[in-house]
Amino acid sequence: MKYLVTFFWTFILGEVVGYIGSALLGVSYDATQTSIVAALIGTLGAIMVYAISKSATPEKVYDNVD
Repeated sequence: MKYLVTFFWTFILGEVVGYIGSALLGVSYDATQTSIVAALIGTLGAIMVYAISKSATPEKVYDNVD
């Protein structure tokens, strides 16, 4: 569920950044290209966060100390 929310907000914020960026650069706004780029960046970001979080969790060590 958290990945669906992440992709939703990636899409929304990507469109906003794309619109503002195209206005600042003086180029025409292309929603399709912006959506594709936002989806790629969001997917890569989600994978990187998952990989970093997975490697940062401590491993459980079971000692047989009596």
